[in-house]
Amino acid sequence: MPYLYKVMAEDIDKFVHDQLSVWPAVAAKYRALKSARTRTLPIGGMLVTLQSNPGRLPIFDHGCPLCEENYMEHQHTLPFEGRKGRKYNILVNRAPIFPNHLVITRDTHVPQTIWHRFPDMLDLAAKLDNYIVFYNSPNSGTSVPGHAHFQACPKGYMPLERAADRLLRGLAAGFKPDSEELEFIDSVRDAQLYHYKRFNRGVFLLRSATSKSMAKQFYRLLDCLNLVAEETEPRFNAFTYCSEGEYRAVVIMRSSARPACLNQADSVSITPGAVDMAGFVVVPKEEDFDRITPSLLQEIYADVTLTEAEEKRLLWRLVRQQPRIEVGICSSSQVRFEIISDGAGPQKVSYREGKIDYGGALYDELVFEAATISTLFAEPSFIVYASDGPRRYAGTLKLIVHKGQVQAVNIVGAEDYLLSVVSLLPEESRRQKCIEIRTWLMRQVALRKNSRHCAGGPQLVGTPSLITYLEHRSAPEVSGEVPAHSAYDVCAGSHCYSYIGLTEAADSSAREAVDETWGQILESWQA
Repeated sequence: MPYLYKVMAEDIDKFVHDQLSVWPAVAAKYRALKSARTRTLPIGGMLVTLQSNPGRLPIFDHGCPLCEENYMEHQHTLPFEGRKGRKYNILVNRAPIFPNHLVITRDTHVPQTIWHRFPDMLDLAAKLDNYIVFYNSPNSGTSVPGHAHFQACPKGYMPLERAADRLLRGLAAGFKPDSEELEFIDSVRDAQLYHYKRFNRGVFLLRSATSKSMAKQFYRLLDCLNLVAEETEPRFNAFTYCSEGEYRAVVIMRSSARPACLNQADSVSITPGAVDMAGFVVVPKEEDFDRITPSLLQEIYADVTLTEAEEKRLLWRLVRQQPRIEVGICSSSQVRFEIISDGAGPQKVSYREGKIDYGGALYDELVFEAATISTLFAEPSFIVYASDGPRRYAGTLKLIVHKGQVQAVNIVGAEDYLLSVVSLLPEESRRQKCIEIRTWLMRQVALRKNSRHCAGGPQLVGTPSLITYLEHRSAPEVSGEVPAHSAYDVCAGSHCYSYIGLTEAADSSAREAVDETWGQILESWQA
């Protein structure tokens, strides 16, 4: 891949050796690792390693320690280039936990975030042979949240990493895992997601043949975790590496950055980051090392990991479904639209000779498909330029001929539709309205489906005659009701419920109302 700086294991070994040979203060810390005290404790079916490491206490001089202008004397860098020109500096970690412990930092001072940078993390893992690359989200153990960075170390030190790799190697070899230890959750193309059911709650394993599919699955997992108010991304720790021709990852979902027990008078100095969450617990103060017990460590983990209810909700979000519905959004002799992903800019279709004129060619129907994840709220995929301005929509755009005009139809998830509708309602009534409107929506879908199934009429050939028949036939009675529309399930106007696509009005209150009632309808109605 041409955009990658070629970084191999021998380059890193030489870089670390050369760096430590001219940086005595930090070289002493790496020498101290060889004689560091360690012991193991049984936690959740795993032997966790404790490391006494006074060298982890802060040694920052001033300012951001990851900015070049604040690098310490003798500190060297090795360059790495990520996607879209993002540049990184590879540094020797000045407060090491492992031999060859690295920090990979952006060359500019930008906030710590994984959005758009996970592919860089995967590329780095692919080039750092025999290394594992890891990441702390801003409120999950990172000591420098103001500057984007990863860390890396040689493989095999962390207990959770070893357990995960054992299972992922087994999966790659075709072995079926123990269902009490590992549960398959979902797949996105060639990427698979698994729930690891031991050690602590909220641990997930991923594997994929391609970085693109791995990134899609990873971001989908993050999307399902609650975002704490005023924070930029969910709380989690992530590890990536490459082995046996595939990308692999471990993601640990978090509920908190600091354990509550740290506020107690006799607390120990452990603020868990990625390494600690993977079962390699660093104890910076020597006096704390001997007094840590399995029960105390379990209490620390319980304080920062998901609760049972939070994990259950996350798993439900990962597997739940939403049906797709058809919404008539606008009708005119001419429709202007833009498909966001193709980069072609605004396009235009018009009604001509009973068909759709698109670029001079005539069509009975046009469909611009968008693959959306059915378990989550979708992102915008197209824009329709209406008389009152552009509106963004998720899902698929279908253009048909209807009543002598071009009809734009949005094929979208029912819950995504509901999010738009509910966001226009008063906040205090949203939860109950979600259930009522969803019940009405499913009724309309069922009525139209039954209506089309029951409709008789002559054998028709060609779209124009079909449209003529549909427009003039008598609507059949189905369960005493008739569908509100024949060409789509519901419309976007006041005839049904106002629907304006993806809107800034869809705030956290609207999302919470839809999310918590997902799929619920009134028991009094049976489709």
